[in-house]
Amino acid sequence: MHTDLPDDRVRPGLPVSISAPVKAAGVADLISYIQHTMGFPPRNSLAAISMTGRNLGAVLRCDWDPGTVRTWADHSAYAHQFAGHLARDQRADGCVAVLFRDADDRDADDRQVEEDPTGESDRLLAAALERELSEVGLPLMELWLVARGRLWHVDCPAPGSCSGHGSPASWVETSVVNASLIVEGSVVEEEPVGSGLPPAAEDFSVELAWALRNIREIGLGASADDEAEDLEELVYWLAAWERVLAGEGLPEQPTERAVLMAGLLLVEWRDCLLAAASFTLERALSGAAWIGTLPIEASLAFEAEPREVNGVLYSSVVLAASRRAPDWERIAHLKNACTGLLSEAAGPVASALRCLAAWVEWARGRGSAAGRILLECRHEDPDYPLGQLLGEIVDRGMLSGWAARRETAWSATARRTS
Repeated sequence: MHTDLPDDRVRPGLPVSISAPVKAAGVADLISYIQHTMGFPPRNSLAAISMTGRNLGAVLRCDWDPGTVRTWADHSAYAHQFAGHLARDQRADGCVAVLFRDADDRDADDRQVEEDPTGESDRLLAAALERELSEVGLPLMELWLVARGRLWHVDCPAPGSCSGHGSPASWVETSVVNASLIVEGSVVEEEPVGSGLPPAAEDFSVELAWALRNIREIGLGASADDEAEDLEELVYWLAAWERVLAGEGLPEQPTERAVLMAGLLLVEWRDCLLAAASFTLERALSGAAWIGTLPIEASLAFEAEPREVNGVLYSSVVLAASRRAPDWERIAHLKNACTGLLSEAAGPVASALRCLAAWVEWARGRGSAAGRILLECRHEDPDYPLGQLLGEIVDRGMLSGWAARRETAWSATARRTS
């Protein structure tokens, strides 16, 4: 499944390349590399691999629906935006690209399969990409099309002159790159249908209703005892989430899970959770205390002194804009927890969980996956502020700052660049 690309939008996803240098002997290796880097086989997509010499680098994937791109001007605008995203890999000196069609024609008869399915739109896109990528210093070496269960070289002058042209797509499964990455533990899975998240509950459980009553009383008291009790609630909530982010999984008791969810109603707590998942709880609290969104006492409870550098880092998290690489393992634990809690959530709590999951996908560079989650969130709760903000970011085709740099980007293979 995919989110349709609006006429003037390119929704990008740029995971990092695999750390060890990888070379491709043919198109099957290129497609294997894309699938393992993304973690799934793309559909209705244009994917490009940046090249440094003969070494494969970062992968950029954007939605591609020829039905929304009709004229030369449309193709040029699309290619210009695509080239701008790929050019953020400053080490690259060239690229190769692959068009992936959705699997709606796999049952075509043998006569159709033997016919080259590349059309005028594909050739226009090839010409536009060649021009725009050359202008940013990334000459396009080859453009391939995956359709009808086969691999096609776009703009091949003669079928016999292009190695691999018309070869079965099943060659990807037996490629050297695919085999080597499987041996290293990489897995390619089908992309989830829709948001990939479970449905939310229809109403609050008894445990969640109890936890929400407690949370809604935070900040209402005026006495010193009330403030001390509020601080105690915050410290307990942060410590509980820290265990989840450290990989201990969700607590078994419904009451404890309800406490985790209820705190998400407080924007300052929720934003601190994002920062804690991205880096460490101590950095998050230090930054929150410095900019004044959480009390200094909460920071000191975890032996974290307020510091300006952490305040700057904290402020960069929502837009994934820091130069410091995030902790992708902790972020994955956050996404897993949101998925696991959603079936017990309702109302604004469910909206918060969906938005956190969408933010994770967007920060990873998977704008289309984030868009599908946000579509569900905006349908259920169109006025939820974080959903509106993230929806605007995704609709504009903004690429997360982390996804734009090899040193900070996520990869489905869980490998890092040097």
